[in-house]
Amino acid sequence: MSGTQRHRSARGEVRRFPAADGARLEYEVLGNGPPLVMLHGVLAGRRTFSRQHDGFADHRRLIMPSARGHDGSEGRLPPNYSVGDSDVDDLLALLDAEGLGTVDLFGHSSGGATAFVFACRYPARVRRLVLAEPSLLALLPPEVGDAVVAGSLAVAAAGDSDGPGVALRTALAFTGGDAWQALDREAQERRLQAMASCAAVVGPHFRGLCALDVGDADVIGLGPPTLLLYGENSFPFEAVIGERFRALRPDLPFLIVAGAGHNVHRDRADFVNAEVAAFLAGG
Repeated sequence: MSGTQRHRSARGEVRRFPAADGARLEYEVLGNGPPLVMLHGVLAGRRTFSRQHDGFADHRRLIMPSARGHDGSEGRLPPNYSVGDSDVDDLLALLDAEGLGTVDLFGHSSGGATAFVFACRYPARVRRLVLAEPSLLALLPPEVGDAVVAGSLAVAAAGDSDGPGVALRTALAFTGGDAWQALDREAQERRLQAMASCAAVVGPHFRGLCALDVGDADVIGLGPPTLLLYGENSFPFEAVIGERFRALRPDLPFLIVAGAGHNVHRDRADFVNAEVAAFLAGG
């Protein structure tokens, strides 16, 4: 693993590797067994999978990268930055740094979009795929997708005109809705400060989600066995993406998790961990 740097965290081993453009990216390795790579969504970081640690680390080697601008990964972006281009390249570089040929892959939200594109582009590198509410906006019909794309592009435009901090605030207002508005100013500022390291990524990230070019043929042609997870109380547009998957690929296992929102793997970790473990144990 030439170029990989390592140090210990409270739980696993934190390692760093160079991306194709030279950016230093961070990931954590925890547990023993067949590799399970876990991709988080924007504004989350790899700690979003903390409730999967105890459920999997005894029998799986969890490999949890931090996307650019998150945790300890550099925030500078290559010219082709997007979930379907540079994020896929970064994942490939990580697997090569770890010397991994074929892995199981778990992606949530925009990390699920990257996992989907990676599995389409490199099907031989993915044994089994878990998609938890993948944000594949191109699968939305116009009557739903136009509003979601407009909101996402407004985040990007806010960053272009007023800077990364405003893009981050706009993104949290857009994704948090009433829950964000219900927070007092002090609570909002604490959250903004906690996420400040990824502010520069937010606008380009939302713009990249809108530009991601996937379609029905990609879903139909998805090769690896795939489990789809959706929260019962998530964003309405995610449910529409889920229904598109069900219509195009009725052969894929599809679970709507009661009592869960968009962060389905955290809201119902007990149920999700058991279902994912059973799926990954398949042949």
